[in-house]
Amino acid sequence: MITANPDIQVETIRMLPPDRLSFQGATRKPVLTDQKIGSLVAYEAFLRKTAYRNTPIQTEEAFFDDSDLPSAYFLVVVYDKISQTPLLSSRYYFDKTVIAKSLQGESQEGSDYPAYSELVNPDHYATDKLFLADRFSGNIHHPIYRKHRSDIHAAFYTEIQKNNEDCTLILMARKEKHDKLLKKYLSLGFRIVGTIVHKTRVHWVVIADLKNA
Repeated sequence: MITANPDIQVETIRMLPPDRLSFQGATRKPVLTDQKIGSLVAYEAFLRKTAYRNTPIQTEEAFFDDSDLPSAYFLVVVYDKISQTPLLSSRYYFDKTVIAKSLQGESQEGSDYPAYSELVNPDHYATDKLFLADRFSGNIHHPIYRKHRSDIHAAFYTEIQKNNEDCTLILMARKEKHDKLLKKYLSLGFRIVGTIVHKTRVHWVVIADLKNA
């Protein structure tokens, strides 16, 4: 069902650390469980698998089941309520140890900016005041996404800011020829703090104080 005027909704789901099951991967666990939340978690899984199916980024099982996260985290899901179409999702987390590990990257070779640690130290932030969002996944080939992309992304970032207005957000943007994603982040008020090599690709590291966004 393709709706001419979709009802774009966005939800944030608080997740517990996944259960690690030997030989079976990990099971993701929302804090609250009902049919709607189960559907939203399924939407996010669909979006992530679809977005990264043919990506050059190297992935492993933990990339999809969140077993790399040892503490609570959040999923943000944008969808069309009328057609129940998943449109955009991401996860974010406040665990300083995981943030530091994520920002180390595989190598600093090819970096034009200082390593993140010279400018961003998670330990300099109060608990639950610094978070990193990743696993951005868009249903980019769907007609609703293509027609309403700006509204979808606006709903997403409004949700992030509303729930974390006194926090600082870190994002990574893959370095590319025209750096469209980087330019988009800069237009939203982010600033560049460095580059890292992540999943064999050079990424910009950007940061924004949501209090001033």
